[in-house]
Amino acid sequence: MQRNILQSVLLTCAMVAMGLCQAEENLIEQALDPQPIMTLTEWHYHSGDLALEQVFSKSRKEWQPQTLNQEWWDIENVKWFRREVEIPESFQGRDVVLELRVDDNGIVYKDGQEFFSANPNTGRGVLLRNARGGEVFSLAVRGKSHSYNGRFYQADLIGFPPGFADFIEAQKELATLAVGDGLSLDTFKRKIKAASAASGPDFDDSDWERVKIQDSWKGEFQHAWYRGLFNIPAQIDGFPVAGDKLHLSLKANDEGEVWVNGDFVQKISVDGADIVVSYRARIDEPVFLAIKVQNNHGHGALNFARLMTGNQIQARQKYTRLMQEIHRLDLYFQRHPAPRAEWLRRATALISSVMHSDAGREEKIDRLISQLANLQKQLASEPVFLVPPYLQSVEDDGITIMWETVYPSTGRVEYGVGALDHSVIDEPSPATIHKVTLVGLEKNSDYRYRVVCGQVTSPVFSFSTKKETDAFKFLVLGDNRSYPKVFENLSKLMAKEDAAFIANVGDVVGSGNRLNEWVDQYFYPFRFAGVKMPSYIAIGNHEYGGYWDIGHVPPFEERVHHPRQSTGSNQYWFSFDYGNAHFIFLDPNKDEGPHGDRIPPGSQQYQWFKNDVEQAKEEAEWIFVIFHQPPYSECWSGGYYDGERHLREEIVPLIEANNVDIVFSGHTHDYERGLPHPPYDPKTGQGNNAAYIITGGGGSNLDNHKYYEWEQIDLPRVEAAPASNETDAGQYYKYHYIVVEINGKHLKFTAKEMKGDGSYGGVLDSFELQH
Repeated sequence: MQRNILQSVLLTCAMVAMGLCQAEENLIEQALDPQPIMTLTEWHYHSGDLALEQVFSKSRKEWQPQTLNQEWWDIENVKWFRREVEIPESFQGRDVVLELRVDDNGIVYKDGQEFFSANPNTGRGVLLRNARGGEVFSLAVRGKSHSYNGRFYQADLIGFPPGFADFIEAQKELATLAVGDGLSLDTFKRKIKAASAASGPDFDDSDWERVKIQDSWKGEFQHAWYRGLFNIPAQIDGFPVAGDKLHLSLKANDEGEVWVNGDFVQKISVDGADIVVSYRARIDEPVFLAIKVQNNHGHGALNFARLMTGNQIQARQKYTRLMQEIHRLDLYFQRHPAPRAEWLRRATALISSVMHSDAGREEKIDRLISQLANLQKQLASEPVFLVPPYLQSVEDDGITIMWETVYPSTGRVEYGVGALDHSVIDEPSPATIHKVTLVGLEKNSDYRYRVVCGQVTSPVFSFSTKKETDAFKFLVLGDNRSYPKVFENLSKLMAKEDAAFIANVGDVVGSGNRLNEWVDQYFYPFRFAGVKMPSYIAIGNHEYGGYWDIGHVPPFEERVHHPRQSTGSNQYWFSFDYGNAHFIFLDPNKDEGPHGDRIPPGSQQYQWFKNDVEQAKEEAEWIFVIFHQPPYSECWSGGYYDGERHLREEIVPLIEANNVDIVFSGHTHDYERGLPHPPYDPKTGQGNNAAYIITGGGGSNLDNHKYYEWEQIDLPRVEAAPASNETDAGQYYKYHYIVVEINGKHLKFTAKEMKGDGSYGGVLDSFELQH
């Protein structure tokens, strides 16, 4: 067990008043990579399926070298990958785990035998226990794409402390407690643009086509009706139906309406819907369903329709809670650099003893939840950083530092210009999300800091208060959701930049209501850059996933701290100055217009933006506006898209009239750039005084097709094909981030590419502006 023993330090008189002036106990330092890791970037691939003996043969015929994270677009196509791996000496004495991710699914083989399955969310297996170092394994991965594209983007060997392998194996037994997804209604009759009378049971649909669920159609702002008469079974996934509530769970692309037995019941939002079909179900009464699905962008579809009983839903919720606690416990042991062996053994024994008992499913779930709570009380003495410290909202004389612990704890920030001779504690009651705002700092100064929670400390990092200079650098990226390893690699590249701050144009998570994604997809993979540079987020549509009905995003509000220097600003729209520049962040996702892509005149946000940008026009040398959805976009994938009409009509005129220099957006997963083509004509919408940039290459799946040609966009320079969805030859479907360097009246802009394996790919694009 390796622990960093930190010598006792004498803190300031302020610390004495807080009772913190005491010799430190031995602290455990949690590095940004708490366990040794080896990324397997180099593989050989073969397109097309093969027999397993061919994959593991010594033949190299038709096998080509390739690095990680190269997509393939052939639907239903199989792609094989293989390589040998030697366990490094640094893993000696550790349990070696292979973590691997394939989109949309893969099967991993070791030495000719099936090892485990992998998808974008899960995929790991114990390679060996108590490694000696030098062991050699042959690995192969069979990847297959079903509905979009294929991508093999992560393969890591991680050396965990002894006992972690047993803990992983014990968790596999929990799958027997899982509750089914319900009865899937797979086949409907469908007609595009049918009349509203299709909601009734007696409507004649004899000439309608019969389609499978998820069978999509193309048509912007078109609707389709789905109709079906379904018998109710006696049981669903083992749960009796008669006398219980009967629920219908639905998801559509993009939204819709539901009728049950001819009566309108509920609308389907973009987040889906859960509808009570019957409060006391009878299995001898069929249910007639009519569903209207409205497509707004790309392709329309009824994604799923499932029947579940009320008791099944309750059991499912309880199982979900258990698995969330198991996931948190798993992360605890992953993040802890040297977890106590007895804690690992106890966690493993706890799961095994309950699972091997004679108790029923619900009793096992209840016992596991109860016993895990007792174990977690012990672990809280070494709470471990679920998310290491990250910087927020830098000021002239202050900054905010946030972090998240696996279990509730209290903590403190130690900081100083040289020695860590000052300290500020966070909230006195234990919490998992922590925030400390430092005030009264020296202006234009560099500081060192660390965060201490219980017996765990972060390494010592650094930050700077605002520099009193008109020569500075900032970074911009966006759409990092879905592939955390890709985003983590990008954050490592950004961490090498000496920048004042980072602006993210949004879609940092796949769905905002999935709380684990805020950690897994954004804050944890961002740690390499987040500990060094303050960050700001222009919230995207995916953050609103699950929260459209309430119009705000609680996890976002809890985990970010944005400046509120301008009257009327908030976490969602705000502005700040840095050097001779003014930065404005907007939110077109508020529920103020159709489809949530609008900041309409007369709204609170519109008036705030108008006042803020008009004032900035008089005071700032440079003005930058950042929001997620682009007013102009040329590319997309799977269906036509050209940007947001409402933003072009309502927000662009304010931008063009007030000397805005660059507009940064995302949403489209590529790089697009339009330099000024003055003069702007507010009557026709022609021309642009501002530069329009799309930076959507932060880690998510990249787009692949150009649909429209805007005067305001110069790159990519390929021919638009609005009637096709095929992959085109555009060279800007790349992972990247942007560096903006300001020096007085001069601006240098550089888009930097990242290769699939995480290495620097060179300059994607660059230009300069001069006032």
